[in-house]
Amino acid sequence: MNNIKKIKFIFPLLVFLLCFVTVGAENVSYKIVVNKDTNCVTVYKKSGSGEFEPFKAMVCSVGAKGATPAGSFKTSDKYRWHPLFGNVYGQYVTRINGNILFHSVYYSSQSPSTLQTQEFNRLGEAASAGCVRLAVEDTKWIYDNCGAGTQVDIVDTYDDPLPKPVPIKLGDTAKYPGWDPTDPDPANPWKNESVCIIVGNSVKKVKAGNFDLSEVLKDSVKAYDIAGNEIHYDISCNVNKNKAGEYPIKYYATDGCGNHIETTATLVVE
Repeated sequence: MNNIKKIKFIFPLLVFLLCFVTVGAENVSYKIVVNKDTNCVTVYKKSGSGEFEPFKAMVCSVGAKGATPAGSFKTSDKYRWHPLFGNVYGQYVTRINGNILFHSVYYSSQSPSTLQTQEFNRLGEAASAGCVRLAVEDTKWIYDNCGAGTQVDIVDTYDDPLPKPVPIKLGDTAKYPGWDPTDPDPANPWKNESVCIIVGNSVKKVKAGNFDLSEVLKDSVKAYDIAGNEIHYDISCNVNKNKAGEYPIKYYATDGCGNHIETTATLVVE
């Protein structure tokens, strides 16, 4: 009988310890550095050798006038929606320490269509009351992947190991200003929009010789993100300026939400 009692006691203890080890392993898979100087978040992932390596960069907004405290913290609570200072709400909230949180740009209600557009357009500059604001895509990534106990280092200045992402902006002509374009919500109307590359002349003609290839290829070409902002595009081609022929040209662009597009044209060297 005593052996049975021991088994009954030991079994739940083993289950508890196993769960603790599992959770602990998950918690140390990532660590996060928040650079107050550049308003950039860098996520580090633990490699097979046990070293933390740069994995993902996110543009953010830390506290205005130094309101975000520097220090080393451990994440704790998570909230799908959470009230914020000023009778507003944030999505996918993760507590860093006390009242300092990772959260989305704020909403006037617990509805993803009530985004405060002006504040969203400030991502990349110090703007919050102390929390670390992120685009929904990024704050949801932390919410989903970084368990309680994840280390967060908030530093005054830092050499970011990855380029700071360029956030998408919602201008005066934005179709859906109340929605964060990065929000994965199936109801997000931005999902129906596409990146656009306009090539004014799909067939470009030049005389063989010493012409400015870059100027010819870029003539009457513009790219726009899903919110209608003009963005950078790249060109891929292999042209012999001194040899007559038809050369395929590829234009491609990716916007701040990761939406990608490619289109082609032809350069005729006569």
